[in-house]
Amino acid sequence: MQNFNCAWPMRLQLLINQFFDMDLVKVYNLGVGGTNSGVATNMVKYWMYPTELAKVGPDVVVNSYSTNDSLPPWDLKDDPNADLATAVLDQARNGLQQFIRAALTSNRCRVPPLVVHVDDYLGPQQVFLLGEMSYNTAMRQLAKWYDTFAISYGEVVRDISWLEGDFTFFNKNDVHFSNWAHQTIAWSIGFASLELLSTFCDDGFARAVYNFNSTGGDHNKIPKYYLYLPPPLTRELLRKDVEDKYAEALKSAQESYVAMACFNKTTGGDGNELEDRSPCIVSWIATPGGYGVPQISHFMDRHSKNSGVPIQGWKTENQLAEGWGNKIGWVATQSDEQQR
Repeated sequence: MQNFNCAWPMRLQLLINQFFDMDLVKVYNLGVGGTNSGVATNMVKYWMYPTELAKVGPDVVVNSYSTNDSLPPWDLKDDPNADLATAVLDQARNGLQQFIRAALTSNRCRVPPLVVHVDDYLGPQQVFLLGEMSYNTAMRQLAKWYDTFAISYGEVVRDISWLEGDFTFFNKNDVHFSNWAHQTIAWSIGFASLELLSTFCDDGFARAVYNFNSTGGDHNKIPKYYLYLPPPLTRELLRKDVEDKYAEALKSAQESYVAMACFNKTTGGDGNELEDRSPCIVSWIATPGGYGVPQISHFMDRHSKNSGVPIQGWKTENQLAEGWGNKIGWVATQSDEQQR
């Protein structure tokens, strides 16, 4: 959908704010067409947010790259003997897991953002239905492993689309869908969020009652928690090694907390850090119709003039693959080139 104001992120913002009758949330749509979770990982890792969001970072990060993460590997898509279901499962798990870990560690000295996975994919990119559901399988595995939040639009409309043959919410010829699908995705996320909020409040009340009764009083003592991530969930992780891997992960979290001196961080009144989290002078996602060849060339020329460092052995590159996948970047034209 070309108009971002019509896509489901804006619809979700309107839905939530109208439901609560106030401007409760602001949703930033940072989606880039033709990309996958790998690009999203870099955006989170390098703090590539709009200016006002970059000051504090997001409270919630939503990954909705299920369609492109479900694309079978190029080297296997025409192989009749390839196990595409397994290939896509491994591919999705790897890409999505890197995103989760980057998002949860993107602002280590604060409470990490809530990571939400939205599966809005129904096909069609391969023949077998099990393969079409590989992303959903990987998403749910990782949501359990990292205690993140998974929502599947596909499960809401799959019976309607596949069983009843109603294609109002699904395009059987292409991965792109209509406005009805966008609206239904917003409704699905809105409903799931209310359910999550209700469950969270119920659990929080239950814990408070238990702590009060079990201790004989309200001590108001909040333990200090480190940002702790479990070991990566991979095919190489063995059952006999799990206990040691968890111990290593906990030790790493404790050491990281001390090394970054999180207990001495300068914060604002709302607990947000007052420092630039981006490790780069500038960063961009090169994309057709967005930050393209002219913009990159203009920036690098200006950087060269300001720094006095001539540009030698580098150029902008724009490749067209498969008839649709534009790849734009700043690349070296000679070996051992460096850019300062």
